[in-house]
Amino acid sequence: METEVRNFLESQMPSEERLRHIVAPTGPDGVHPSNGWVYDTELGFLHTRARHSGDGVNGTETFYDYEEDGARKLSNFPDRSSRIHTYGDSFTHCDQVNDGETWQECLAAHLQEPIRNYGVGGYSVYQAYRRMRKVSESGRRAEYIILNIFDDDHYRNLVSWIRRSGAGFTRPHLRVNVGAGTFVECEHPIGSADDLHRMRDIDFLCAEFGEDPLLYLALAQQSERERAVTYLAGACARFGVAVPESAAQGIEAAGNEVFTEAALFATKQVVQLVESFCEDNGIELMFVLSYREGTIRSVLDGGQRFDEGFVDWLLRRSRPVVDMCQCFKTEFEHSTYDLDAFVRRFYIGHHTPFGNAYAAWAMMDTVVEWLEPVPLPYRSM
Repeated sequence: METEVRNFLESQMPSEERLRHIVAPTGPDGVHPSNGWVYDTELGFLHTRARHSGDGVNGTETFYDYEEDGARKLSNFPDRSSRIHTYGDSFTHCDQVNDGETWQECLAAHLQEPIRNYGVGGYSVYQAYRRMRKVSESGRRAEYIILNIFDDDHYRNLVSWIRRSGAGFTRPHLRVNVGAGTFVECEHPIGSADDLHRMRDIDFLCAEFGEDPLLYLALAQQSERERAVTYLAGACARFGVAVPESAAQGIEAAGNEVFTEAALFATKQVVQLVESFCEDNGIELMFVLSYREGTIRSVLDGGQRFDEGFVDWLLRRSRPVVDMCQCFKTEFEHSTYDLDAFVRRFYIGHHTPFGNAYAAWAMMDTVVEWLEPVPLPYRSM
């Protein structure tokens, strides 16, 4: 088993070129060698100015610029302070659209006030919380925070580097024991750019990631029969969950079940960390739940939500929640489009500009009711 762990970690080792790219600056042409994702000491990675080729609507290029504090470039009211900050992953950052086509800018134009966008593609809920805390500690205080939780963000809470499909960026993360109801906040394992070279040291990788439960899920998925079940049991022991009874009949499905249970448990812990942070700092908090195209297609086609229990738990709490899955479901029920045509209006992987505009209007009434005083356009009503 030790040899298999070592061989797997060695197979995921990043190249020297890859490590150079994540600390490189953007070129004078606006193109970044790592597509705009750069190393960050605490958070793992952040965005920098970039241009993506062919990922926008109609195969267009998309342009990404940022304010001095790292927020995505403000198109509306950039000279004014913002009482609303938004945090989350790429559905907050709004990948695949230009700076002025985000849902934050749609909201800002209607509300007549700036909204700062601190989303970062690939973030977990935990990383979003850490960025929220970091921005606040830098002196830029929000009165209102929107935390956008995307459906994959639950799983990313548990990712230190390894994921079942392979390794990506290193990041701060949670280690959870679901059975014991406990969790531990883990710092970014590469705390200095000078230490990035350690990601090419197999002894360091084994010491740092050799007990990661996601490593055991990855090994279970690529193994067979009893060996696969043994690795799955190793992941379950580290997550504090029971081995699914169906494990021997389907390792991938069993692994998904285990990963999902631990991931949704992790997000509940992060939500409570965020609530405590906001309460301690006098900040009003709102949640938006976003979903990938495949999840929306499945639900609109009659499928069951994987996060139903989590959503019910969140709705029982005292904060406003905008559930985009339910919003799309209601919209589809009143639409004359078939499923494919309906979804294509809103998604090109991430939301289209139209999809972002729809998201802004889906949350508009909740946001207006939440803000005090109400936004300028509503004060004479």
